[in-house]
Amino acid sequence: MIIALTVFVISIQSVNASENKLNILGQKFNLFFDSLKNHIVEEIEDTKEFQARKWKEAKNQNDKTLKIVNQKLTGFFSDFPNPKGDR
Repeated sequence: MIIALTVFVISIQSVNASENKLNILGQKFNLFFDSLKNHIVEEIEDTKEFQARKWKEAKNQNDKTLKIVNQKLTGFFSDFPNPKGDR
């Protein structure tokens, strides 16, 4: 839809084949695409940093939970008699 709209706008305007205007238009497109590329690269790096930070937090939380569960299970099973006898 965007492509069709762009083609329509370009086709209804009078075409002036001035090299100066084409250079200015080319510079504007280059500036736009460079800023778009930079934005995408920044977003990718931000996402990678965010994911690494969240994975680290999740791993730490998982380790803490595992330690708590181990402590609770150790306390729970310590009340049972040892089937092999007390050693």
